Amino acid sequence: MVFADDIRKTILKLAEERGGKGTFDVADIARTIDQQNWRMLIEQVKLVAAMLVREGKISTTPSDAAAYMASTKRPGKPGAKS
Repeated sequence: MVFADDIRKTILKLAEERGGKGTFDVADIARTIDQQNWRMLIEQVKLVAAMLVREGKISTTPSDAAAYMASTKRPGKPGAKS
């Protein structure tokens, strides 16, 4: 079982390793956590990443935010810029 805290730590670790000079997507994060079952983690990773964006811990491109919002189909979710 993967917990939000595990995902959070993985995202922050990848961000630190890249030093703000590179990008990574939710699939990269999910694969880092579980190489065999990474697809099952995608939605959890999106939610945790959105929380980190809101907290100002990581940044995202406008297209990433739009893709997240479109994939959830629920307006007002974390990560959306007002």
